[in-house]
This record gives sequence, C-alpha cells and structure tokens, in this order.
Amino acid sequence: MGKENIQKAVKTAIDAAEAAVSEGKPFCVIHADVGLDTTAVREAVVKAMDRFKGLPIMVFSTDEASNKAVIYAGVPADAPNGFKVLDWLTPSIAPLKGKGGGGKNGLAQGQGK
Repeated sequence: MGKENIQKAVKTAIDAAEAAVSEGKPFCVIHADVGLDTTAVREAVVKAMDRFKGLPIMVFSTDEASNKAVIYAGVPADAPNGFKVLDWLTPSIAPLKGKGGGGKNGLAQGQGK
C-alpha cells in the first residue's frame, strides 16, 4: 500500500503542478487522497519541487475516520522576498488547530484535526 500511495500522491502533485505552471500560478496546493501516509505526501512535494524548480508546493491529505490531516509544504530556497516555508505552513494549519515544524531545506510538515 505504501508504494501505491507514493505513486498516487506523486502523480497527483506533478499533474497539479504542471497545470499551475501552465496557468502562470505562483504556487500549487494539492489534495492527495492517501490518508495519513506522511511518506507519500512528503515524496509528492519533493518530486514535484524537483521537477518544477522555483514553484512553492503544498500537499495535504486527510483521513475522515480519525478526522485528521497531514500537510507538507516546500518552498524553494530562491523564493522571492525571502519567503520561507514556515511563513506558508503555519497560517495554513491554523484553522486545523494544527502543529507544524521543520523548515529544513525548504520543507516543513504539519498536522491537525
């Protein structure tokens, strides 16, 4: 199931990032339906950022049974105006009363209810 989730999340993220770039959007936010599989969500962000350099990407997934969400965000090091990943993640998880952390190498994760 893990490999399938990774493939599904990566494909979803790359397809959405490609659409965002073609539409001239400055960022991409994606829902990947892989439950609370943090590995799959992280891989989706990493792979999409590798392919679409310079594009900030956020991928989230939810699990209705536990009423939780996991979120990974990636912001390239050369983002304009010194924009940092936690500048994006922290307010994004606030409505979930979530917690986030990281910020290492332009990646951060969070989760909430």
